[in-house]
Amino acid sequence: MKRMTKIAVLVLAMCVMAAGLIFAENAEGDGETAEEPASQTLLTDDSTYLWIGLQYGSSAVDRITVKSSSGFLIVKGNNKGWTETDITTDSTTLTIVPSGGQATVVDENGTTILGGMGNGGYILMSAAEDPEDRLITINGSRYRDGATATVTGGKLNVINVIELEHYVRGVVANEMGYTYPLEALKAQAIAARSYGFMSINKHKNYGFDLCTTQDCQVYRGYVSEHDSTDQACAETEGLVLTYDGKIVETYYYAYSGGATLNSEDVWMNALGYCRGKVDEYYSDYRWAVHYTMDELTQEMVNRGKNIGDVQSVQITKRHSTGAVAEVTFVGTKGSAAITKSTILSALGLKSFMFAINDEQFVWNKDGMATVTDASVSVIGASEQDDGVKSVSVIGADGGVSTVSASDLRISNGTMVSMPQGTVSPGWTDSPVSSDVVYIAGSGWGHGVGMPQTSARNMADLGFNCEQILKYYYEGTEIGNIADFQ
Repeated sequence: MKRMTKIAVLVLAMCVMAAGLIFAENAEGDGETAEEPASQTLLTDDSTYLWIGLQYGSSAVDRITVKSSSGFLIVKGNNKGWTETDITTDSTTLTIVPSGGQATVVDENGTTILGGMGNGGYILMSAAEDPEDRLITINGSRYRDGATATVTGGKLNVINVIELEHYVRGVVANEMGYTYPLEALKAQAIAARSYGFMSINKHKNYGFDLCTTQDCQVYRGYVSEHDSTDQACAETEGLVLTYDGKIVETYYYAYSGGATLNSEDVWMNALGYCRGKVDEYYSDYRWAVHYTMDELTQEMVNRGKNIGDVQSVQITKRHSTGAVAEVTFVGTKGSAAITKSTILSALGLKSFMFAINDEQFVWNKDGMATVTDASVSVIGASEQDDGVKSVSVIGADGGVSTVSASDLRISNGTMVSMPQGTVSPGWTDSPVSSDVVYIAGSGWGHGVGMPQTSARNMADLGFNCEQILKYYYEGTEIGNIADFQ
């Protein structure tokens, strides 16, 4: 819908201000500039807006092209909303360029609309009257709501300014497959909303809140939205996870490998809602790496561990769930022990559930429950070289497929049966001094909070999103974000 020939321009001030990136609100760019209105009227409700860094630092750009078929509102405000001004434009394509150390907006004719975008300055919002139609294109990719920029070293940092609920819609399908069951997607939506709200100012040094990578949450904008994930977001709108009356940082990851960890087992702070436990609903994900002693020696050198040539390596401590808590390296000049997240980064591992040169790694999965009246029949089984059983299954359509027993799910329409995993008592954890050190493990991720594949399995078993969240975040409750704004 073409909004009008004269488009209201609104102003929005970021609540996150980074030193060196603050621009004067009335700073002039090249050419014509707009005047500040005498008064402003708050147009939005109490929605929360986030600033998402799309390109910044080494990926910063020379110019930004922003398009909206509905035209633009140019706004100013804070995370609570934005306010109207008398500045007007009917352009559907605007360009942001650096000029005199400021991010400056020009129209199709190269005429300056205004200067001083970004922190303390202006933001371009789609002028669509319905917020659900407020779509913009930023350098060829589509996003919801608005865009702004800051300048660092003569380059533009590209920022998507987006309402929290719209942000969650751009996250869920990237963090959890859109084909997952609805209750798992709803749990993910609540987790993503909680984490997003708690991450305001996380990257304030760049002038925005969150990035688009796993360092924050994976976000790719409008292209990520699907009917299933949109439904999950809509059915949980405004819901967040709380603990002790506060919204929590809901850490999550892909596969537990059979157990979760206490937050202090991985990082520094002990969080009461992130407690380690054996995961009854995990899916197996196996991986392996190997290193020579020379490579381990170099890794110790890189980490400032002056222990000489590494002679042996050993798992010297495990948590009660079986997760590795400490690995010790013995060299010609001494020894060094690594713990917590350093274990994963030093050895390039996917999880803390692993063994070193141990033939009895990792899980015992014997036996399968029988489900009557199922639409599948097991017609054969085989023992693979790595000890993982596989089965050939014939479905109701007569098709035959072979799957790992650890991934087999049998459903009769109302229930699912799956193999149960238990910590193997067979770990020896003896010192390893062979020329090549083999490390085999199960799981993928830091181990704190909700494993997404386990959430999927719980949903398949009939658990709802609240039950899933409370299982992995102990002592939590679901609340409404409006109570915290």
